[in-house]
Amino acid sequence: MGKINRRVMMVGGAITMPNIPIDWTWRQLATEPFWQALQNTGIRVSDVDMVACAYNDRSIPDSSIGPQVADALGIVPKPVVITSSACAGNGIASYVAWNAIASGRCDIVVSLGFARSDNYDAMESMNSQGNYVDFDYMMGMTHINYGAIRDDYYRRKYGASVADAARWAYQCHWYARRNPLAKAYNDPMPVLEDLSTDTPEADRDRQATNRGGVASCMIFVGEEIAHRFTDKPVIFDVAYAYRSPYIGEFFNYPLDGLREYDLAEFPALMAAAREAYTIAGITRDDIDIAQTHDLTAYEGFMAIEGLGICPVGQAKDYVAAGGMTLESKCPVNTYGGGTAFGHGSVGCDFQAGVLENFWQLRGECGERQADAPRVGVNSSYGTHHSLDAVGVVQRGW
Repeated sequence: MGKINRRVMMVGGAITMPNIPIDWTWRQLATEPFWQALQNTGIRVSDVDMVACAYNDRSIPDSSIGPQVADALGIVPKPVVITSSACAGNGIASYVAWNAIASGRCDIVVSLGFARSDNYDAMESMNSQGNYVDFDYMMGMTHINYGAIRDDYYRRKYGASVADAARWAYQCHWYARRNPLAKAYNDPMPVLEDLSTDTPEADRDRQATNRGGVASCMIFVGEEIAHRFTDKPVIFDVAYAYRSPYIGEFFNYPLDGLREYDLAEFPALMAAAREAYTIAGITRDDIDIAQTHDLTAYEGFMAIEGLGICPVGQAKDYVAAGGMTLESKCPVNTYGGGTAFGHGSVGCDFQAGVLENFWQLRGECGERQADAPRVGVNSSYGTHHSLDAVGVVQRGW
């Protein structure tokens, strides 16, 4: 805490619309939100001191991605710091950006993330003989296998039902129909009774959709210059924590803070939340709005429990009592969540939550606007929950 020389303020950001044309190059993906955000804030490329960039695009054959991004964005010879931590990668990039400003080294830093799915089904590519062989490969575990096992374990441990999951998904869909950036924005609104059926079709509607190619960025500045760019700057803080990616080590891991939990909880998220809240000077009781990276409803349950929005094992009760809605003390997933906004890997899974809270605090969310929130939090995770990142925003005016 003693090394933090000044507060970090967020002054703008942007996310690409879903379903980017398949012929776009990664350079087009990366530059689109970068230029849009700079234009919206009046910041020139030459004003940017550094870019922190996370990416997930297997069409890039060259390892020298940093200089390539710097060249594409036009910021040469300024530095680009590259990070790689799966879907929460931009949480790490934002941490790099935050440190560069909080330390006093930089005044204006852009946190950028971009990702593109494989030309075939992205989730099917994540198998024991494909791109992710280092994760539980001896057990043949795919991301889908892991998710199914985790969700079933949580359901059995805490008594969550398909009807509980349907309530979560339904509220995400309700918000998405009021968010033009959401992938499901123009789709027919699902019926709660249909979402509650135990069928493959309903199961698909309760789970995350893939946005395809997507990119997003956020602009952070030192507190003393924030008012040059906006009359409503937002204070930003961030923290993250790792744990082993192997499922067998989710049980009785020999470390305080991890050994007490298992596959049905997110202890790394709890650790990241504690650190982020301490840096931001808040407690969980101060939180007015929350966004989660939820590829399934059960994962959303675990996330709000890990963030301290409700006690561990009681998320289903929080949701059933209307805790996600605009009328509650702490609305959840007003951007639409992974279920209806869409899953974007490092392209937007962390940034979408931060940007939604940024816009919510500024009162810019239209029909999905919460009642004058002052503090917002969001979560994002990387492969098999080996990484959890938490962002905190607060009104800075």
